[in-house]
Amino acid sequence: MLAGQSLGYKDVQLLPGHHYSANQVKDVHALVQKYMRYSTAASSFVELKDGWASCGIACNSPDVRNVALNLTWHVDVPLSDGFVAVHHGDKEIVVAWAGTHRYRALLTDLAVFTRPCIAGASMGVHSGFYDSVNGVDALVGQRVEMLMAELPDYMVVFTGHSKGGAEAALSALNLVRRIKGLKHRVKVWTFGEPRLGDSQFATFYNRQLGTATYRVTSAADPVVAMPPQFLFGYCHHGMEVWLMNAKGDIYVGQNSTGCLEDPHASSSVDFYDRSIKWHKNYLGLPPPDHADAEFSW
Repeated sequence: MLAGQSLGYKDVQLLPGHHYSANQVKDVHALVQKYMRYSTAASSFVELKDGWASCGIACNSPDVRNVALNLTWHVDVPLSDGFVAVHHGDKEIVVAWAGTHRYRALLTDLAVFTRPCIAGASMGVHSGFYDSVNGVDALVGQRVEMLMAELPDYMVVFTGHSKGGAEAALSALNLVRRIKGLKHRVKVWTFGEPRLGDSQFATFYNRQLGTATYRVTSAADPVVAMPPQFLFGYCHHGMEVWLMNAKGDIYVGQNSTGCLEDPHASSSVDFYDRSIKWHKNYLGLPPPDHADAEFSW
């Protein structure tokens, strides 16, 4: 695929349980890099009135600058940042959630007690991520629904890195249950996403969005192994796309029900062999110089 070529939105063809060499999945790499750039931009305090000029180095790429901002949010309590934008060339409505880029976001990450996420259902979700999403879901949902009506042939893509990946997945799950027609137009791309809920939640998520989700993990990223499974029964939802090395060879995980995380995917890496450098390297993104401007209160 040529650099800068419009991707449109087309599903990538990945089969669970299969390995792919980097040369076989260049189309997947292009999508990973595109959505990682959106995720990085979301972590850089994008302001609607100033556009992409407000977020500096994180937004200096054609992938980002070809997207028209429609909504930005920065909420202190419960902590949440992100944007809704439209890529007319690719016919996408993008909902990007920020990762752990504010020090106080660490408090959200550490709120690991689970809580019910659906009334009457016996499933638990990370309480910190739940609160962050719940604080702005009505606003985000209203804007997504409006754009869906205006742009009936556009896909809706939820994306985020780290904490933002967990919140993107949970927001997508919430909104497909509220917005008519969204389930048939949604895709979820997350990167370095920590575990989001317990086995009942993972099963429910997979039934709702398992075939629409690409949960991308990088080599020996330690964040994807947190919170640990022994803590409140945490486990991952599907579908895992494991970038096995810096080249981008891929293995597609088969965890589709409950807590059956594929032992041949990222969970095959011993925790003590993991390194935070892999959390900051998803095919070279976010860019190394982004780290200097990443954190604020």
